[in-house]
Amino acid sequence: MFISIGSIIIDDIVLPTGVTQMGNLGGGAVHGAMGMRVWSEHVGLLSVIGIDFPAFLSQVLNKYFDTTGVITHAISSPRVWLLFEQNGKRNEVFRTRYSEMVDNQFNPKDYPFLLPNPIGVHLQCNPHDIPRWSQHFHCLGTPILLWEPWDQFCLAENYGHFCKYAKLVDIVSPNLNEARMLTGLFTPRDIINSMLDNGVKVIALRMGEHGSVIGTPQKEPVHIPAVPVPSIVDVTGAGNSFCGGFICGMHFTQDPVKAGYYGSISASFSLEQFGAVFPLHNISERANERLQNFLCK
Repeated sequence: MFISIGSIIIDDIVLPTGVTQMGNLGGGAVHGAMGMRVWSEHVGLLSVIGIDFPAFLSQVLNKYFDTTGVITHAISSPRVWLLFEQNGKRNEVFRTRYSEMVDNQFNPKDYPFLLPNPIGVHLQCNPHDIPRWSQHFHCLGTPILLWEPWDQFCLAENYGHFCKYAKLVDIVSPNLNEARMLTGLFTPRDIINSMLDNGVKVIALRMGEHGSVIGTPQKEPVHIPAVPVPSIVDVTGAGNSFCGGFICGMHFTQDPVKAGYYGSISASFSLEQFGAVFPLHNISERANERLQNFLCK
């Protein structure tokens, strides 16, 4: 089983026309899990929801994922306004304070042992929980841990902590802007070299429409292009979905560069609709078709 750990957030979308789409499933954990779901039917969530979480959204989660690890706390479920402008720009207005989201993250001590030991884990959690999660999953023999850091954590003063925590996982995947804020460097090559020099094992540097760059100590950085889609509806969560796909790719290929292809394909599906979940009809066939097209270029 693959597992995604992080937030489940309810997205309320307002389009430039004034049309609204309220109550969409969102959050890094769900987007990451959907990236995994492209490649595997065996995906679990570890997250916290509030007592007001809508029943119909719980039904959707149960349809797509193993939700043994989704626990309810006596809080209000996190919500965010996603406000879209005519030029495609997206503004996020969180209705839940950052401190509340930090305090109500899934805790390693809450891990449900009813879940099978995972073969790959997506961590988008409180950064200071990385040591505990790393110890926990390594004791279980989990071979693949990918940490996707929160953007609020990605500040220059946290770079030392970032490198210390990144050494404890197998892959770290910031986006380009986050990596620039952390390192004070600009080019992907300089950023990757800095992180590798500080002991990071594998870097999957996400660059949105420009794809990703994969860095390892053994090879020169490799650029992975984004997968083109006929129509981009919403970019929300594509980076999380990339991370989920990357983990599956590492499991199936044991090759970080090839894993980048899997990540890009997962991200491409998330671009085609609003909300984190998307239709699974023939998803394996569609994903493998995109993979073959990718590899033939």
